[in-house]
Amino acid sequence: MKKPKAIECQATRHDGAWVAAVSPHGVYGHGTTLRALHNNLFQGLALIGVSIEIALIPVSPELERLRSAEAAYEAALSAAVKALAARGGTSRDIADATGVTSTRVAALRGKRKARRPPQ
Repeated sequence: MKKPKAIECQATRHDGAWVAAVSPHGVYGHGTTLRALHNNLFQGLALIGVSIEIALIPVSPELERLRSAEAAYEAALSAAVKALAARGGTSRDIADATGVTSTRVAALRGKRKARRPPQ
């Protein structure tokens, strides 16, 4: 059976500290910083003989709004790039118009820049 690469834990801020639980293993942790929380959880898992990466996901209403805004921006950017490309815009013009790099525009358009073969 394949072990997961990392276990995701939601971290919340409570009374000046971050708290989280690794529910499948019954390990709880806290720390004044996210790094301290991560170390505390890692040490708790080590005490029961579990060695796995921990991916902390800080959560709060404000962070959820931020993630929603980022997702909306990404969707709007993708739509703008595709619309401008459909109207004949060059990657450079689209990059200038949207404020992102031409590499990002190429990725959003689904094109990869061709690499030159070694000489």
